[in-house]
Amino acid sequence: MRCPKCGARIPRGSNVCFKCGTNTRQIKEASHQAVKEARANYEYDKIVLTTAFPSDLNYVKTLLMCIFLGLFGGHYFYVKRNIPGIIYLVITLVFLAFILIPGFVTGFAEGTMPIYTNPFLNFLFIVSCMAEAVIVVFWITDIIKVATKHFNVPVVLKEK
Repeated sequence: MRCPKCGARIPRGSNVCFKCGTNTRQIKEASHQAVKEARANYEYDKIVLTTAFPSDLNYVKTLLMCIFLGLFGGHYFYVKRNIPGIIYLVITLVFLAFILIPGFVTGFAEGTMPIYTNPFLNFLFIVSCMAEAVIVVFWITDIIKVATKHFNVPVVLKEK
């Protein structure tokens, strides 16, 4: 296990991080619900990212959100990591707009791909396709991370 405060490796069987003194009990009893309160009070130094899922965060729900709503950043919004969630959401919505709007205009003619006569729109379409391809790669990586419990979730550690 890695220490969420300093990132040092905590040896198996040890109860304390030798680098910063964080107790493994603090990690196991960490609170995900307290993240919202800590952010509201601007106490960002209390929030740490850890791969150990806290007891007040549902692992199965996180995995299902990642699988079914991952392209829209649903799993990031669920674990209160909103900035990556917004990035996933915006890129996917822009990509869908470039795909669907020409389809509505042409009536979704069979076998047609959106072809933009304006070079700037064509460039934006290609950029949005490449950005969505990157998001798909990250989404698949996130599914693997959540499934293997290597996905970082923000928590507030229990006081000593």
